[in-house]
Amino acid sequence: MLTTITISKSELLSRLVSVSKIISSKPATPIMENILLDIQDGRVKISAADYLGRMNTSIEGILTDNNITYCIEPKLIIEALKTLPEQPITITIGEGYGIVVKYKGGKFEMTGKPADEFPKDKDTSKAIKLSIPAKVLLSGIEKTCFCSANDELRPVMNGVYFDISAGLINFVASDGHKLALAEYTDESINETINFILPQKIATILKNAISPSDELVDIFIDNRFVRLEYNSESIEATLIEGKYPNYRSVIPPNNDKFLSIGVPELKGALKRVSVFSNQASSLVKLQLSNNQIMISGQDIDFSTAAEEIVACEYNNDPLAIGFKGHFLSELIAAIPTSDLQMSFSDPSRATLITPIDNKSTDKLTYLLMPMMLND
Repeated sequence: MLTTITISKSELLSRLVSVSKIISSKPATPIMENILLDIQDGRVKISAADYLGRMNTSIEGILTDNNITYCIEPKLIIEALKTLPEQPITITIGEGYGIVVKYKGGKFEMTGKPADEFPKDKDTSKAIKLSIPAKVLLSGIEKTCFCSANDELRPVMNGVYFDISAGLINFVASDGHKLALAEYTDESINETINFILPQKIATILKNAISPSDELVDIFIDNRFVRLEYNSESIEATLIEGKYPNYRSVIPPNNDKFLSIGVPELKGALKRVSVFSNQASSLVKLQLSNNQIMISGQDIDFSTAAEEIVACEYNNDPLAIGFKGHFLSELIAAIPTSDLQMSFSDPSRATLITPIDNKSTDKLTYLLMPMMLND
């Protein structure tokens, strides 16, 4: 029994590449090395999975024969399709899952596998459903995901925490050294839900959606979540455990405020960090009247650098140390041209926030300091 379908080469390739990002380099079972193609009435559903979750997308084609579901190893077909110019291609699946892909002037052949052992879609019939704008979901993940941890001993830190309540959507991530909190208002939200989305799934989602006003439907049921947008969906096994009380670590009484241009601070940090110790990445910030001196050194190699940048600061002089790499990451994520840093003393957390953020949303970064030797 043959199945033949004609589809766009570029559309098939883009979807194969998209879903293949979820495939693990060390799959839990051999079938998870493959991509599932489910051809039903001219529509091809394309899926890939790993132990964390599953990603689905679809493409329209012209089916001339029977429906079929099978698995295929993605690397070979992706590499082959990349070499072809855009054109309609015809895929024929025959006995024993033999596959022939025909294009103008040629063809290539490969063998598929039965789909019996491929993970099934989750049942969302009993799930709680809510919808949020794609641009909010994308923004929240982009501004927080990079702060999540990779800690086997504290798995709850290895993802983005969604803290949703009436009228509010908060995204949180932290590795214990830095913390990101992105807060959004949405009067359409009436549910109170919270869950931890694994970092890998959050990263895939960030690269899969666009910042539009279209809604993303979210289904939450016990240990899994399903997010649907356009013709695509992502399912994820949620990280179990209780997320720490992130509000309790945000200092309420930082009373020393510095305002500075993001490009100026980012550039100075980049230059000085070249000369700081590569293991510790320690940079020193010395705040005085309307200026900040940024310095770094590596005693082992007798290198050092310092740079003075103008800022707004009218308080007692303060010297504080940070891991330069972490500070640069947080500054790069600030969406405005100016930022504010607030301090209390050199041993306590510093807060970094945007200035003149016209949005009603709120973004807060927290960074723990490093001890200075002098």
